[in-house]
Amino acid sequence: MPLLADRCQVAIKQEAVAGTPEVLAAANVVLTTDLPTFETDIEVTERNALSKALSGRGHVVGARSAKIGFKMHLRGTTGAPTDPANLPDFTVPMRSCGALAVVSGAGPNEITTFTPSSTTITDETTGAYCSCAIFRDGKQYLIHGAVGNAVIHFRRAAPVAVDFSLTGVFNKPTDVGLLSPSYPAIVEPPFASAALSILGFTTAKIDELTFDMGNEVVMRPYPNGASGFFTAQIVRRKPKVSFTPEEELATTKDYWNEFLAGTTGSITTGVFPSTGSNYNQLIFTAPKAQYRSVGHDNRDGIVTSAIEAMLLANSDAGDDEWSLVQT
Repeated sequence: MPLLADRCQVAIKQEAVAGTPEVLAAANVVLTTDLPTFETDIEVTERNALSKALSGRGHVVGARSAKIGFKMHLRGTTGAPTDPANLPDFTVPMRSCGALAVVSGAGPNEITTFTPSSTTITDETTGAYCSCAIFRDGKQYLIHGAVGNAVIHFRRAAPVAVDFSLTGVFNKPTDVGLLSPSYPAIVEPPFASAALSILGFTTAKIDELTFDMGNEVVMRPYPNGASGFFTAQIVRRKPKVSFTPEEELATTKDYWNEFLAGTTGSITTGVFPSTGSNYNQLIFTAPKAQYRSVGHDNRDGIVTSAIEAMLLANSDAGDDEWSLVQT
């Protein structure tokens, strides 16, 4: 029988021990949008034995890794976010991308704050490593020991979308039925009624603000395992944001001068939507951004400046280039 692509789920769970696959259940399913992707990277060594004949001698299949990509919308929680029982459903994917999630505040004003971490990414018991799988109409495509990167899209008046890309150890696909989760009833908030500020400028006309965590992921070799790898590993990050505002007169906002002068400053969305429900509002902040490039273009006949900004450490301690708060 044919397997239908749209009969599909993505599940993800933090590993109790890095490199040891977890059994995924209904509680681990995340509500995704668009079809996920599964890409393999399997080494093949040809047996190029020279002989009297020109006949091939086959090959040997070697180290195996794979990548799962999926998209989901950011949404809050129903009721107070009490760690670990009621965190936003994007928490585990964010942790797998090297983010630390901390709940603070007292009812009814608890918040969950996500920030980058340089220590959890190497913690092999409570860190970033996860098992992630695509369940597609009766078949499971699993990776374990996985970590990855996230790119978050803040598009005007649309739900905030995140493209997760997780790399891990390949597992041979097996027949596993679709799961029966309880999906979150809360509706994701749109990026609207915000208070966007770009280095102090509060009236920028942009279509989308894109935040890339900028994680670099490598595989850790391990000859004792059948796959040839132990886990994936985040080894460095270069977070950045990009956006294309309408160009302004220099007396109003001089993006070009800020770029040439190496000016730094904060970029924040403010709490949005400002009229939203408690526990279902978001705010993204980059306290110390510096333009890396400023371009010149137009959008629908209106002059624009395509800008990319690097997010820098805001303190000596670091790990504070950005924060994403669910409030």
